[in-house]
Amino acid sequence: MKRFRTQVQTLAFQYPVIFSFIIMTLGIVLTEIHLENYLKSYIDFQSASYLTGIFEQGLCSIILAALISGLGLLKSAGFTRPKEWKQLWLIWPVIVLSILNGWSLFTGTIVIDTSKPTLILLFMLLYLSTGFFEEFLFRGVVTTVMLQKWGGTRKGIYLAVIVSSGLFGVLHIINFFMNRFTLLANFTQTIYALFFGVFFAACLLRNNSIWPVVGAHAIFDICGNFNEIAFVGNFGQIHQTTWNEAFATVIITLPLFIYGLFILRKVKPSTQSKVNEAGFTVSY
Repeated sequence: MKRFRTQVQTLAFQYPVIFSFIIMTLGIVLTEIHLENYLKSYIDFQSASYLTGIFEQGLCSIILAALISGLGLLKSAGFTRPKEWKQLWLIWPVIVLSILNGWSLFTGTIVIDTSKPTLILLFMLLYLSTGFFEEFLFRGVVTTVMLQKWGGTRKGIYLAVIVSSGLFGVLHIINFFMNRFTLLANFTQTIYALFFGVFFAACLLRNNSIWPVVGAHAIFDICGNFNEIAFVGNFGQIHQTTWNEAFATVIITLPLFIYGLFILRKVKPSTQSKVNEAGFTVSY
């Protein structure tokens, strides 16, 4: 077991991109098992789909947390106590975008079907589990192992953040192949996922905590999918977009990318010698 752990650490710290692809692939495989096909005989298909997502993403989150712990990276990955948190207010742009994302609910354009409280609860838990899974995977594992390799210089920090965020964007291509998004909608999602990835990684390093980005990620996804639990909802429909909508989405989310790069400037390169004890400090 000790030898296996050493081999995993060597792969993670010496070849972080290869390691990241392996972990991403395993994550995709584990979260694309269609257990809802077995549950739909007992409950409605939408609830079955939500339960499947909650279970699979929750299980993967636990596995990822154990991996992060095994690599000795809990603190570097932002699994810190509240007294160690810093500048949580930096997450504010995602809160603004979340409000814009759910604007149709706030203006009354769509109305949630409150006659299905269990479905609403499952909906909330699904996207909360998405926040945990994707942030543990990309900020907790992928970004952090890349920082162990390249985080000794400022240029390396930017490289780690951009490469890991690019992989975060690439992961979303699965939505096209699973017939959940049209090509244009999926391309748009891939681009703005890159922007979000850079911003979330910057917040992780500046806040010294992964929890604000987990929460912000979940809130954004919840606000963007209210239609699923509305009267005449769009659950199961393929996400589509027009060129004008795609362009507007990219323009609206581009400031996240720019702001993320901007706030990264105060993250100092690591000077610690042991790769699994590396940390990142912020200047004020």
